[in-house]
Amino acid sequence: MLSIILYLIILALIHARLEIMIEGKMGWALRLPCWRLNNYVIRLFLGKELTGYHFWMMILFLFLFHSPFLFISITPSRELLTLGLYCWYWIAEDFFWFIESKHYGFRNFKKGRIFWHQRWVFGIPVSYWIGIIIGSLLIFGGMR
Repeated sequence: MLSIILYLIILALIHARLEIMIEGKMGWALRLPCWRLNNYVIRLFLGKELTGYHFWMMILFLFLFHSPFLFISITPSRELLTLGLYCWYWIAEDFFWFIESKHYGFRNFKKGRIFWHQRWVFGIPVSYWIGIIIGSLLIFGGMR
């Protein structure tokens, strides 16, 4: 399990650095030519609008996370573990985006400095808490 976590951290760091180059200093695909969806359900889970860029990136990584099932059989516990790690991956990737961005950095990772993370609890965006809770429940369910 430790090797999986290390792999996901490295993958998230690489992805964050790539996304910094794609999005630039504005973040959240603000200047990218993509569609945007902003309704109650989207804002409940993400805490912000959903962009076409992020939607397709999430679909791409959902498929990538399931690629091992081309070689091993899928079971309910493996699926739960995969989805849980997928949730945790997005938190790590998003956090690394801020840490690695020369326009933000760790010192600017706080409420009021990031327009797409408007709701915070205990110094962490609400969307992170949702991902941590759902991801942890899925991982726990997959390890039983």
